[in-house]
Amino acid sequence: MTKRMGMARRGWMIAVLLGGFAAAVPGSAAVPLAAFGHLPTVDQIALSPDGTKVALIVGGDNGRQLQVRAVAGHAMLKVATVSRTKIRALQWAGGNHLLITQSTTAEVLGLSGPKREYLLVSDLNVTTGKMTALLNGGVDNKTEKLNTIVGEPMVRTVKGRVIAYLPGVTFVSSQGVVTLFSVDLDSHRTSQIAVGNTDTDEFLVDAGGVLVARVDYAQRSGRWILFTGRGGRLNKTMEDVHPVDSPWLAGFGRTPGMVMVGLHDDDDTAFGEIALGSDTAPAVVPVLANGSLITDPATGVTIGSSRHSDLGVDYHFLDPADTALWAKVARGFGTAVVQLESWSDDRKTMILKVEGQKFGAAYYLLDVATRHAAWLVDEYAAIQPDDLGEKRSLHYAAADGTDIPAYLTLPPGVTTAKGLPLVVLPHGGPGARDDPGFDWWAQALASRGYAVLQPQFRGSTGFGGHFHAAGYGEWGRKMQTDLSDGVAFLAKAGTIDARRVCIVGASYGGYAALAGVTLQHGIYRCAVSLAGPSDLRLMLDYERTFTGGSKNRTLRHWQRFMGAKSPSDPALDAISPVKFAATADAPVLLLHGVDDTVVAIDQSKAMAAALKRGGKPVEFVTLPGEDHWLSRSETRAAMLDATVAFLGRHLPVDAPAAKVAAAAP
Repeated sequence: MTKRMGMARRGWMIAVLLGGFAAAVPGSAAVPLAAFGHLPTVDQIALSPDGTKVALIVGGDNGRQLQVRAVAGHAMLKVATVSRTKIRALQWAGGNHLLITQSTTAEVLGLSGPKREYLLVSDLNVTTGKMTALLNGGVDNKTEKLNTIVGEPMVRTVKGRVIAYLPGVTFVSSQGVVTLFSVDLDSHRTSQIAVGNTDTDEFLVDAGGVLVARVDYAQRSGRWILFTGRGGRLNKTMEDVHPVDSPWLAGFGRTPGMVMVGLHDDDDTAFGEIALGSDTAPAVVPVLANGSLITDPATGVTIGSSRHSDLGVDYHFLDPADTALWAKVARGFGTAVVQLESWSDDRKTMILKVEGQKFGAAYYLLDVATRHAAWLVDEYAAIQPDDLGEKRSLHYAAADGTDIPAYLTLPPGVTTAKGLPLVVLPHGGPGARDDPGFDWWAQALASRGYAVLQPQFRGSTGFGGHFHAAGYGEWGRKMQTDLSDGVAFLAKAGTIDARRVCIVGASYGGYAALAGVTLQHGIYRCAVSLAGPSDLRLMLDYERTFTGGSKNRTLRHWQRFMGAKSPSDPALDAISPVKFAATADAPVLLLHGVDDTVVAIDQSKAMAAALKRGGKPVEFVTLPGEDHWLSRSETRAAMLDATVAFLGRHLPVDAPAAKVAAAAP
């Protein structure tokens, strides 16, 4: 059986040509469940500014490496063991330095509150191989600060020297404030550039390292202020009160003398430009609406936007020639989902992420001049294209007529779907969405014979502001019935057997799983909740205690979705599964990371206790050392093993429908 090998074991392989791709699909056998549970073979990849080197994180938990390789000849330039470190981003700083952002779950001595997830950044000197943690110690040994960052590093070349500008935290009168530091990456000399106030969120520096923008947000009042200017002198440019949906500083506009501001309106997300130092209203750029900005890798100016469609990612560039080029790239890969992962400063070399049944989930290197796309490495080395089930886009009408987009993943090899057992897999957020590409969790479940429905229920993002706003006040209400309406739609079409359905989810999806067997009845044969909230009053009280009191943006966000007036609003009990545990009509599996700093493990503990008091079947699996995002292979695998075993007991794939119905609780 042919298997494509990872880049560490094999060189570049010319796979396809623009305008006429013809990629061979390797053979397939039954893939072990663990193959989906392991972290990706490659989960970070970045091309150097000159396009000659690529950096990537490869391997499993215990053998993970940071590799730097030459594009020509694929020679290994540097390698460093990163083991169990949670790498969140790789960013080139010039051609010789690589910034590595990692996160860690920790309690910090002297800070109040529970464990939090902190971001730290290190610099790898590619020439010497030396790794240096940045922001360690004080600035000139005088400034009291954390060694963490609170935003993305900004890299600039100033007078021939590569400088990293890092938003960190210093303490003023015992209060932490966002502070901007500069680090010369050759000498590692650290300087303090600007100190914010207790409301400051972020800074922006220009190509010369000069401060040109700052954003303040007052949590209690919701007042958002943008300051911009030139030469380091900032003026108030934009000010308004936004209790929840505040604007955001998106970066530079279409020229370096402009900044781009993200704006929320009634139906869409818009982007507007403001000249540095101006106090005029932002001028909206319509072609960028509802997307994510694409910036020039060399200058940082906005050159386009991307947005998800039903089964792809659409790219729109401001230069028609760039749009035409990208259209050729996408067409070359047929129906696969093609995304721009990284590119060189001259934009002539690109790393593409390609996901689809013919290509699996893999990275390709595109030479724009020759129009060759070379396969680099599979994202999951043990998963081949034939191991993947078909992912279909569909729409159905909710009970009130609202159009609900969704994805349906079929078991591998199934082309005619009829009477299949179904797993409903709602996403977290809830202000988020699933995308049309490879989904390791959905594909893992599909590989075991289940159809997997991923409804984009009202309140999801990516479908316009109106659709997102339709979720306000519908947490546990219409957001919940949007899921079961999808079950009814598939059952009516004959695609699935309505007697053979379970619900599985994480975070908000975990809440929806619990609500599916407590607030709703007669729909699901079992429920699996990974880090799902069960007691919404307890959840909001936790947020109030550890996010700055009873008046802050985070609390207002949750209260708007839940339809609550305050964290102690009795109305929250009506949509809290823990309050209805005694009415649960199906077995429940609870899974939770011990180090979860987003949804406290107390939520699952409370639900487990309530179900036991009510005499209801429940299993509770704790995941030691795991955070909210399943950042470790062993706990991903443990989650999948427990979930599939649980489904096997309560929703066996091969059980006749009559037998399943007879065994219903």
